[in-house]
Amino acid sequence: MAGKSGSLDRYREKWREAPRGSDTDGRIVSSDLLAMTDDGLLAVWDAMAARRYAGEIGWLGPLYVDAFRGKRVLELGSGLGFDGIRFALQGAAWTFADIVAENLAVVRRIAELKGLGESVRFHLIDDNLSFAALPSDYDAIWVFGSIHHVPFEMARQEALEVLGHLSPGGRWMELVYPRERWLREGALSFDAWGRVTDGERTPWAEWHDVEKVRRRLFPAPLRTVLDFEFCSHNYRWLDLQYVSDRSFRMADFDVGLLSRSVDLRGEPVTLQAGARRQLRTTWSFVCRAGLFAPAVEIDLLPPLHTLAAGEPSLPGVAVDIESRVERGAVGFGLLDGSGAYLPAAEAVVESGPDSRWITLRAVGGGLPAKLVIRNLRADGRSAFTVHSAALRVAN
Repeated sequence: MAGKSGSLDRYREKWREAPRGSDTDGRIVSSDLLAMTDDGLLAVWDAMAARRYAGEIGWLGPLYVDAFRGKRVLELGSGLGFDGIRFALQGAAWTFADIVAENLAVVRRIAELKGLGESVRFHLIDDNLSFAALPSDYDAIWVFGSIHHVPFEMARQEALEVLGHLSPGGRWMELVYPRERWLREGALSFDAWGRVTDGERTPWAEWHDVEKVRRRLFPAPLRTVLDFEFCSHNYRWLDLQYVSDRSFRMADFDVGLLSRSVDLRGEPVTLQAGARRQLRTTWSFVCRAGLFAPAVEIDLLPPLHTLAAGEPSLPGVAVDIESRVERGAVGFGLLDGSGAYLPAAEAVVESGPDSRWITLRAVGGGLPAKLVIRNLRADGRSAFTVHSAALRVAN
């Protein structure tokens, strides 16, 4: 094995093939494209690109063409370069990064045939996941359905390496497969699910939501610009802004402070009228009937005092919760001292076969006073179990 990440050979073997513009159009191997004449290659590539632009992600061009004009963008997992060539032709300075040398060779030939010259550059990602040779002032990182095809910790290593090359205020843009698709397709192990989503030789596919991507990029401070699913829950698009006045370096963060957390399962729990606890030894509850009926309340002021531990102030806090909803739907929310919900500080979890991780944030708008869990199913009493709940300093 080479480097910290281990060998990427089995991923290279798979991703030397790429979709012919759309996932429904089959795939083509980059070495076969390289064997074509220039005219033949350009005709085939143009046809695939046109299919991509006319398909389910055609909206990406109109949405970002003006934002990228004159900007520097680094793409992770560029494949056959459909997005980067499109934006480079419209004025972006694009860097194609991929683990497969043949993919980059195809894109290089296409760029030359289209006369892009010095507006594009290329980077082969090695087993060390190193990006040291690249500039440190990219305006955006473009990650289109690539690093969700490796295990989370490997993807995190790559993401943290890349973040150091993003300018302050820059954007992290990513297409992922959502949990809803994973559930619909059988809630398989991620190695088995890869074979379902992208073919038999696919080593891995892992669902993501915005909080999972935030955990992968932790401790970078991020603001959500866009977060939505499309194409019948097949895809999720995330656009995050790096909100800092300096480039990302792990050394700039107080790791000790950021690693602090308080286990909320050790705090007293107040049951609301009509709610009940199913098991005394675990956090398993049944809400009372009625939409928005509160079930559980936890006073956060004592754990906030513990978390601060002498710090004059906290930049913000977050509550990380792992919960499984066995029946109905449950809302987890943060309240301020007056009993009002903090902005965007409630997450809804519906019943399903697996546990869900959610994160509630209170950053820049005051610290929370209470964690409240309530019923969000109008036609019954929701039941849920909290496997873990922790208060921490927010990134």
